[in-house]
Amino acid sequence: MIRGLYTAASGMLSLQRKQDSLANNLANINTPGYKQDVGVMRAFPEQLLSRIRDQEGPDIQGMPQIGGQAVPIGRLHTGVYMSEALPVFRQGDIAETRDPYDVALMDNIQPDEEGNERRLFFSVARLADPATDTAEPEQLRYTRNGNWSVNADGYLVTPDGYYVLNNENQAIRVNDPDFPDQSAGHTLEITANGALFYRNDAGEQVPLNDQSLGIKVLTNPQQMVREGTNVYRYTGEGQPANVGDDPENTGFYGVKQGWLERSNVDPAQTMTDMMTVLRAYEANQRIITTVDGTMEKAANEIGRVNG
Repeated sequence: MIRGLYTAASGMLSLQRKQDSLANNLANINTPGYKQDVGVMRAFPEQLLSRIRDQEGPDIQGMPQIGGQAVPIGRLHTGVYMSEALPVFRQGDIAETRDPYDVALMDNIQPDEEGNERRLFFSVARLADPATDTAEPEQLRYTRNGNWSVNADGYLVTPDGYYVLNNENQAIRVNDPDFPDQSAGHTLEITANGALFYRNDAGEQVPLNDQSLGIKVLTNPQQMVREGTNVYRYTGEGQPANVGDDPENTGFYGVKQGWLERSNVDPAQTMTDMMTVLRAYEANQRIITTVDGTMEKAANEIGRVNG
């Protein structure tokens, strides 16, 4: 019976973690570019139970009796646990904002030769001196959140304060007080492949220092670790390449300025999953109450010694 208490308790703990993951998904339903997490439930290794000092018993299908061996009773599972929360990198819906600093990334990049999933991300980093620093591999972070703004120094930054990087892993400066005639301001234009332009006083389209957005291809994105709400750190081997470095990617991705990618969380499904988890949690609670009542009866009534 005590074993049943531990089994039910492990189920309650794992369901609580899953409920926390679902609640976090629901809380970020309006966070641009957020990717929902799915809790992975696993069972503890099963055990084979046998009766000791008992060489006789009924035959159990699939478990033949062996002379001199204990009689098998059956298999026992001792509970479950939530091993991890895996992000789902499915494309979210996009919504128009008409803000020149809002950028939606759409991708349909094909799997690699081994069938591994590939996804696109904006590269960002925290830099001590954005004017001269080039982000090192350990500084690089990745996000799908294209809800950007321009800081006091004229650099594109994310809501979390990361600098948006170009294809050379350098910060993108769209407004330079020392060179106002070369500043993009709200005339910033981003093409479908991520190239940066602005309009001069004559209304002509001029390249912004020949820069492009640092859009990276990450193979097997499950090798990324979430840092905060919307930023990931890559833990796989090698460094992700720029999407434009491979001509085969042409036509399978696009950048849309003035639009934002929404969260890919389905609110109706998430609420349904939360109610299902709650019902399962309550079922485990009733199991513990029942087992506890049985043990109390066994100790106070069956095991009572009458004088």
